[in-house]
Amino acid sequence: MRAIFAAVVMLQALTTGDCLLCEQCFALHTSSCSGIFTQCSPDVTHCVAGLENSTYGTDIFLTAFKDCLDPSQKAACGREFSIKSSVASAWTSKTCCDSDLCNGGDVEVPPADYTPNGYICDECFDDQSADPCTATGVVQCTGKENTCASFFGTASRPGEAVRQYSGKGCTTRDFCKLGIFNLPGTQAYDYSIKCSPALKV
Repeated sequence: MRAIFAAVVMLQALTTGDCLLCEQCFALHTSSCSGIFTQCSPDVTHCVAGLENSTYGTDIFLTAFKDCLDPSQKAACGREFSIKSSVASAWTSKTCCDSDLCNGGDVEVPPADYTPNGYICDECFDDQSADPCTATGVVQCTGKENTCASFFGTASRPGEAVRQYSGKGCTTRDFCKLGIFNLPGTQAYDYSIKCSPALKV
């Protein structure tokens, strides 16, 4: 059935122009998703597929997504973004491709690397206030995390209401450089994020 639908969509694309076709889906608590095939806007050159893993205490929110890639996010292709304290974390990785329906099938991204890398950052976390929190200790950075971040503002985790947050912890340099918009499930709204080099121990 999906193959028939894909053929119909491709036929429609041939009659309406050269716009890219991508699979589009968004699913919580799973590592893969399947959805509709959609015709992207003319300025889109890539499809995207990826995963986000957001944790808070023992709660884990795994999100799978596929879509037409927003041209402003092209620099994020093939990169890993993470930010964490000992209480909460968010990690995402996405892959991009540039042919029709190329993001179909299973979502395949490099696995997260949780190996300690010798860097540390001050940490704190508060889900009751958007005022900057005061460091309560340090957290060990892992994988590609070599930068310290301080975040405060309003945000929502997948499937939850918007609330105030503040926190400090480890992050990847790309997270600071390319922006928090690269988290497709966790959404940040009115916020500030400041970054500095992590301490090597």
